[in-house]
Amino acid sequence: MPASEVEHVSTRPDAFVMFQKIYKRHSVSDALHLHQNQALTTTIFILKECGPTGFVLKEEGESKEFKVCLGNPHTCTCLTFAKEKDLCKHICWVLIRRFRLPRNHEYCLQLGLVDRQINDMVQDLHPLRTARPVNTPAPPMFEEDGCVRQKEIDAEDVCPICQEELLGKRLPVAYCRYGCGNNIHISCMKVWADHQSPLEADDMVQCPLCREGFEPMNMLLDQVKNAASLLTTSERERSDKHLGILCNNCRIYPITGKCYKCITCSYYFLCDSCYNRHSHPHHPFAYRAKRKHRWVSLRMSGGHHPESAKTEANCAVRSDTVPEHIVRGLLPVEVAQGSKLLKPGQQCRLCLKSFNLGQGVKVLICHHKFHADCADKWLLQSNTCPLDGYVIYNPLTWQRSGNQIATKPGKIAPPFGARASPKQKLERDLFVPGLRLQCSKPACSTLVPRQKDFAENRIHGLRIANEPAWRCRCTRERSLPQEGPGLSIDLLNLL
Repeated sequence: MPASEVEHVSTRPDAFVMFQKIYKRHSVSDALHLHQNQALTTTIFILKECGPTGFVLKEEGESKEFKVCLGNPHTCTCLTFAKEKDLCKHICWVLIRRFRLPRNHEYCLQLGLVDRQINDMVQDLHPLRTARPVNTPAPPMFEEDGCVRQKEIDAEDVCPICQEELLGKRLPVAYCRYGCGNNIHISCMKVWADHQSPLEADDMVQCPLCREGFEPMNMLLDQVKNAASLLTTSERERSDKHLGILCNNCRIYPITGKCYKCITCSYYFLCDSCYNRHSHPHHPFAYRAKRKHRWVSLRMSGGHHPESAKTEANCAVRSDTVPEHIVRGLLPVEVAQGSKLLKPGQQCRLCLKSFNLGQGVKVLICHHKFHADCADKWLLQSNTCPLDGYVIYNPLTWQRSGNQIATKPGKIAPPFGARASPKQKLERDLFVPGLRLQCSKPACSTLVPRQKDFAENRIHGLRIANEPAWRCRCTRERSLPQEGPGLSIDLLNLL
């Protein structure tokens, strides 16, 4: 509708009232609430933009494409919109994700928007940024190889294809090397490139933002392959399986289904059956159904008022953290020449920056790799892996096996007070939480002394490398004289 017609309609009360009767809604219907939830929980990609209000979309894992047009009224080519004639999840996704509107915003409730409302929505999407101070020198725009310098990732930066926050989604990113320097998810760029005309290996992929050369297709394929290796098996586990958590009462590991956490006691968890049997009735609990969900506070009445045994509480749930001495005990591994971590697409998924030669890398029990500084900062604030929710530290299981539980998933752990031999106690007391280093050749078991040419590691005042170091006859990789009970990592294959 042209702007003149908008003004004409706005001056005619009858027409405007008729517009309100047809499209104006003040509350969210059940169907709209369902579609908004679907939009927020579905990964959708923008394959093409047809002006400021037209979009070609594709859902993750689906081959069919949908076209959404915002206007008066909104339209979509999906079957849900054709059947219900209401806002589908694709329209809701464009309004909430693309234009960053709150789900209860007035514009998200209407079946259509006039030009004035669309103009307001588009202008609010691109607010004026703060100008750079004059006395602050701008960083160089180009790298030594002639490519554009990668832009720093801010907390509010989103991927232009999936509209997810980069630091919130924590997926590896690539950047426009010959244009704007903006960051985009590697997996999203692959979806974008597949939608374009067929490209050869040496062809340049076009940037969806500046329309300049993003990077060659062969480089993008290498990044996709290397980034896929960052995905671990724990990320593929069912979301209702609480990794790293055992029931303190029946010792089932890991807890599946609803998991309950004592608010008063640290590192105390119960499964659903033990909680319903009131195994720990004198303290309040919090629960969650999925391992990445937030803990919801509950109050137990101790059996005096069964009808109010579970009521939501507004108090905040105190999150467990990894003790500082345990964090220091997770020894970093230095990135060596020829390491797999130096390949394009291999990144720390906390800061989304590449690994560099000589940097310290820490590997968690779930096999996720982070910069040492990034891992320490995170573990001092949270006791779970930022990617899969795996619980890193539990004093009961950590003291017994030196790391986490040594039983198979779904099995019952042995009693905590089981007797240990003097040798096992010595190994447990001297265990360094983290990685044990071993030779990459299983057949090699001979260790010979070498010169003390590396720095001493200090943990709790103990000098770990006080005696002459050892090395394998077949390699120069450093190894410990005895294997500990912790997680075994092959450095030659890992780095």
